[in-house]
Amino acid sequence: MNEVLLISGAKVAGSVVLLALVLWGVSKLAKIAKLDPEIGRKLVHISLGLYCLTFSYVFSEAWEVFATCALAVGVFLLARGIMRQSLGGGLHAVQRTSYGELLFAVAVALLFWLKDGHFISVSMHHKAQIGSVLYILPILILTLCDAASAVVGSRYGKRVFMIEEGSKSVEGVVVFAVTAWLLSLIVLLLLTDIGRSEVVLLAFIAAAFGALLEAASWRGLDNLFIPLGLYFLLANLLYLGVVGLSVIAGIFLAVLLLLLYITRHRPGEERHFLAIGSTLFFCIGIFAEPSSLVTPAVAVATYFAADKVRKLERPPFDALNLLLVVLAVALFYFMLSNLVQMDTIFGFNLSFAALAAGISARFAQRLWRCVLVVIVAWAAMSVRTYWAVGQSQTGLIFTLLGLGAIILVAIAGWMLRRNDFDRPWMMLGALSVTVGLATLPLWPVWPKA
Repeated sequence: MNEVLLISGAKVAGSVVLLALVLWGVSKLAKIAKLDPEIGRKLVHISLGLYCLTFSYVFSEAWEVFATCALAVGVFLLARGIMRQSLGGGLHAVQRTSYGELLFAVAVALLFWLKDGHFISVSMHHKAQIGSVLYILPILILTLCDAASAVVGSRYGKRVFMIEEGSKSVEGVVVFAVTAWLLSLIVLLLLTDIGRSEVVLLAFIAAAFGALLEAASWRGLDNLFIPLGLYFLLANLLYLGVVGLSVIAGIFLAVLLLLLYITRHRPGEERHFLAIGSTLFFCIGIFAEPSSLVTPAVAVATYFAADKVRKLERPPFDALNLLLVVLAVALFYFMLSNLVQMDTIFGFNLSFAALAAGISARFAQRLWRCVLVVIVAWAAMSVRTYWAVGQSQTGLIFTLLGLGAIILVAIAGWMLRRNDFDRPWMMLGALSVTVGLATLPLWPVWPKA
């Protein structure tokens, strides 16, 4: 036992030392060769990404990868702070705010933990074990395609579009899509047993989806959005077949073209919101079935309806910050389902219904409007918590108690308004998740495979 722990500790320590050496080496190289800041950052990105691809062979337990990534976050924080000159020269020479390296470590740890398929996909739907492709392909696309996109976009990009902080280029997005498609073809053919027709369709979906995530991300969030989004996409579509993949590809392409058309004259913030919102809701729909989109959609619609009624000036990119909270809540329940090995859709729907009520109470000028949103959110929640489960007694009890939780969050939203918080989304999101978790004993337990 001690020998096993010693070997694991040596692997973790060696990986962290290698990380520090890469950061130090790229920092020195950037100073000596006077590298473009973007080139230096992508050298670090590619070096670490390629090493992370070996984790399936280097590490045998998820806790080893979690420990490595936790220590890596510590090294990255040192590179941002007291060791910025010696370790952070390759990462932080770019003139923009980015948390990409921190989010990359989080994404690697989560992907390794989920690499054999998540609970909803494997246990509930009785799908076959998929294997290492769920880990390797998302990391490979993030490592190589993101780097190619950044380098080409910064040097040759002519057609630019605005995001929250700075701009990106159409040329960079196209390069990302093409390289992602080629990599997906190669990896899916080598690491899966699906047919060639399915490979072509799935590679197209993965490339287009990844490119849209890249285009919509800001502050390094693509390092989290792309690998986890591709993971959930692949885990749920890999064995769908030619017909199923053709339908998904057709819908995805139609929605993408429609968004590009209707936003052609829109301000940058609105286009950015539509891009990230559509990819987020697409991912939720793929993972948890389309009916699960109802309560998140009610929460987002409530925000825009309240904003239209009050006509107040919102803080810059306020809607994007709300979408981040929606993403965080959805991701939390996805991860929780794998941790506790049970369906979390009851808590998922209650949390988003409560969030909608909290948003309405935060903005509503009249009490009846808030009451109306509470009723609508409660009805939306009941689609999955009562009607879709055959009007069971457990579902009825949960749905009735859920109404009280929704009202509680609405009261909290009203109090936040009285204290004049400009961006209360994180607080409302945390409270919504809390009331959802409080009802955990009432969630249905699905049998393990």
